Amino acid sequence: MESNRFWQSSNDLLPLRFTTLTTSNDGVLYAGTDGKGVFQFTPLRSWENASQGLPDHLRIHRLDWVDNQLYASTNFGLYVLEDDVWKQTSVSDPCYRVIGWGDRFVLTSKGLLCGNDGEWQPLAYRDKKTFDMLVTPHFLFLGYEDGVAFYDLLTGDWCDLPLNQAVTSMAVFNQMLIGTTSRGGLVMGNKMGGFHQIRFEGMHLNRLVSHQGDVYVCANTGIYKLIDLKGRILLHSYNVQAEVTDLLIWRDIMLISTLQSGIKYKNEHKTAFQTIL
Repeated sequence: MESNRFWQSSNDLLPLRFTTLTTSNDGVLYAGTDGKGVFQFTPLRSWENASQGLPDHLRIHRLDWVDNQLYASTNFGLYVLEDDVWKQTSVSDPCYRVIGWGDRFVLTSKGLLCGNDGEWQPLAYRDKKTFDMLVTPHFLFLGYEDGVAFYDLLTGDWCDLPLNQAVTSMAVFNQMLIGTTSRGGLVMGNKMGGFHQIRFEGMHLNRLVSHQGDVYVCANTGIYKLIDLKGRILLHSYNVQAEVTDLLIWRDIMLISTLQSGIKYKNEHKTAFQTIL
């Protein structure tokens, strides 16, 4: 990617409130926003709006690829991109993520659904806000409005791990389950069925992103990498002065979406992020 190509169209697009990033297998980058739809970048056409079919004033929580289909989880329901046009699925409740794992799972404000575009069925935690799901060899972990739940793949049972706050994104760090909370803190499994709760002063953690064994933290104060220093959890800062909502590592380039400062990137040869949109 060439930075001058990004700059060709960036002046007319800032400021946009970017909420999420994803890329297709053939190298098309998509960025979701709060209120302005979806933008895409292709090497030949640079940045352009890709919101046909989406209503106005839509907040896009996540863009997810499942079985070569791009989904947008939004405050107005679930949309799927077909022939460059967004089409609403039968899910009209606010939703937060789509995950493919054999079946397709949709995490919504009314519980966890399972199925496909034509028919989604309630699976668990009906009328509960469900935000994220993490798949491990033996369990499905669910981040939802009361904390964490897990599904035992051997017994077929759900079990609650209440935390009196919502868990909004999850990852595995040093073989421990961790999650961000609606209060902006971090919860970490203690390997005894409970969680430690950690707050970083002056920070609100928005999302965890895993990449090749590393875990990155998107926060209101920038982007960080989780580090374990002799049992202490530390945040290594990338010196970004912006509220970061999502991170994507694509072709050895790290891209971040922000609420007020556009989309920024850095490659392995640079020490600082540059604004590209």
